[in-house]
Amino acid sequence: MMESGARESNDQSAAPAAPSSRAVQFDLDRTISLSDGIFAFALTLLVLSITVPLFPGVAKPTAGQVAEALGTQLPEFISYIISFGVIGGFWIRHHRFCGSLDRVDGRFLVINLAYLATIAFIPFPTHLIGRYSDTASFILYAAVIGLSILIFVLMAEHAARAGLFSVVETPQQARWRRINSLTPAAIFLLSIPVVAVTAPEIWPGYIFWGLLWPTGALFDRFSAKATSGHSAS
Repeated sequence: MMESGARESNDQSAAPAAPSSRAVQFDLDRTISLSDGIFAFALTLLVLSITVPLFPGVAKPTAGQVAEALGTQLPEFISYIISFGVIGGFWIRHHRFCGSLDRVDGRFLVINLAYLATIAFIPFPTHLIGRYSDTASFILYAAVIGLSILIFVLMAEHAARAGLFSVVETPQQARWRRINSLTPAAIFLLSIPVVAVTAPEIWPGYIFWGLLWPTGALFDRFSAKATSGHSAS
């Protein structure tokens, strides 16, 4: 009896202590702070994709020359606006996602770092597609955005299976979350064969990206109805 009691006490002392609520909150706060910093850095770098017009041999260009030069840089402004909207949308979704978390674990941190790596990389294809507006630049841009979304989906799936959410999802909510997340990835990735067929023109790919807004609004409406009906039942 005494030996078994001593063995049990030794086992209990050898077991790792569960992290305190303060440590758990600290890990979550650090993760959110790092993520917000990467998003802010990527958004700031986007402006560098717009080059300042140069006028070799001209001491002081006229207003007409500056306006003409800026007109030739229209693709750079378009790519900047698109990327700012994309990264801003990613940040809003990531912000809401982290707000629903109760804690994080090691695997979540690794997946989140991979996701942030794609966010930090977005300014590079933005600069390429703005400067060259060719098929290769478009494909790289769409592939990076699609990969970023897929990693985010993987992160959300891990959070759900590891019980990291503060409120457990219903099967209906999980289903609509997957649909709502995978649809933008499908649109960006499917735009790659579109521009491959229409090369060297890439404007059909931009039009294809326009499907993001109506499909997003449609899925949001059906998701709200389905989840509210499920909770009411």
